[in-house]
Amino acid sequence: MTSKTRVALIGCGSMARHHIKDMLNMSETTEIVAICEPSDSACQAAGKLFAEAGVDAPPNEPDYRQLLSKYGSELDAVFIITPHAYHHDQTSACLEAGLDVLLEKPMVLNADEARSLIRKRDETGRLLVVAFPGSLSAQIRTAVSWLRSGEFGELLSISGTVWQNWGEATVDTWRQDPVIAGGGFLFDTGAHMLNTVADLAGEDFAEVAAWLDYRGRPVETLAAVMGRLASGAMVTINGCGEATPWCESDIRVF
Repeated sequence: MTSKTRVALIGCGSMARHHIKDMLNMSETTEIVAICEPSDSACQAAGKLFAEAGVDAPPNEPDYRQLLSKYGSELDAVFIITPHAYHHDQTSACLEAGLDVLLEKPMVLNADEARSLIRKRDETGRLLVVAFPGSLSAQIRTAVSWLRSGEFGELLSISGTVWQNWGEATVDTWRQDPVIAGGGFLFDTGAHMLNTVADLAGEDFAEVAAWLDYRGRPVETLAAVMGRLASGAMVTINGCGEATPWCESDIRVF
């Protein structure tokens, strides 16, 4: 008999509710013990999902510190799905509480915060995973192994493009608040492509240059990036967050 992984969710916004639906379909292996959501409307929306699944909604503790104090001993892991500015402190507290963490992308706001969480992970010995499906994809892992083996020869260049109607779709949300979001389209949706490009490259960048266009919005929605890897291979990345209603990306390796 497989024991269940006992999880708490910090954040119950729209993306979190998407994950809750999936987790409720994994009830044989995963148990949502508690949630942490200060918004009554978001909490109620999450509660409806549990009701639709025919199960009682877990208790809500709006303060994540109180959540860890009350339920920490009953948990194996925490899934953090909150605005980007809150990721560092919430993740650090969960690691210190002895819990593994699945953290929504983008990881944090800047490199200093990323290094801080890596140190905290190492100090506590807990597992910290950023929710990048690309890194966990069997296809990407296979492509990475082929590239590392040299089966296709020398890596020459990587070209990536991501597009979405992000600028219009996120108006009047926290995603266009620079203080909370930390960046615009390429930092938010585009983080998936950036991470996969870095995975495929498998080496440090020696040089990077970028151009951003805000299109009259509080954060950038158009971005063009070019870089050179330590090996000399070239990377180009283009993000358009003012596209027609859709979300897609394309990455090519030469």
